[in-house]
Amino acid sequence: MKRTFIVITSVLLIYSYFRELHITKVLLMSAGLLLMYGVYVLPARTLAAMKYPLIIAGFLITALFFVFPRASLVYAARAAIVFVSLYGLAFYIAGMEENGKDFFKELTALSILFFSAAFNLFMAGELLLMVAFSSALLLLLFILDRMAMMPFIGGYTIVAVILAYFRGGSILGNGLSAIGRFDKYLLLTSSFALLVIGFIMFAKRQTFTKVLPFFGLLYIALDILFVLGLKLSTGLLYQPILFLALVSPLLGVMLKEEGGRI
Repeated sequence: MKRTFIVITSVLLIYSYFRELHITKVLLMSAGLLLMYGVYVLPARTLAAMKYPLIIAGFLITALFFVFPRASLVYAARAAIVFVSLYGLAFYIAGMEENGKDFFKELTALSILFFSAAFNLFMAGELLLMVAFSSALLLLLFILDRMAMMPFIGGYTIVAVILAYFRGGSILGNGLSAIGRFDKYLLLTSSFALLVIGFIMFAKRQTFTKVLPFFGLLYIALDILFVLGLKLSTGLLYQPILFLALVSPLLGVMLKEEGGRI
């Protein structure tokens, strides 16, 4: 029953994001659902092992930006950079409870990954995406009783916002006026319904495949809330391909934890 609810709510979330459908949007929605199913059938060990390639890829992107700081990027390249950078950091965060490292080693590793991801997003012109991501991280650290790390992450986030502002980006915009009231409620309701399920799974046992979807959906829900409520000028609601690429794997992991097949 819970698997069915997750699937239906996931479809509603993706549908409410695209709203008016045409052939391109239907194809994108189908691709997102296929990606969700692909992650669902992926072996858990293979999924966990993807942490290292993602982290290494994020560091390689950082190194390339130092060598080619003025590289011109198409949207697909920027979306790939955002995906690799955020998921590499998210995979590390999801495994913190299982790593068992001491405070200073864990803080150092988290800080290095955070700076690498933020630098990559800065060079790709997507640094403001770190606002919702960092907010989700702060809430997760509070829940995990890692409050000693929160001032550091909060400080990094303030620096990221200042850098984004001085680069000429507008932090607050006019919002997405094309979204109707019903679509807004559907977006908020479906995202927070999935977040509640993710939290229930997370509260039972804090393993990698439970922390990852909870943290990821917390980020998605906050991003939607910031764009719709605070009218943040940049967010996943403005970028359909990036939205699907980030949210679909999280939903696939959530279904995996429920066992069985769709």
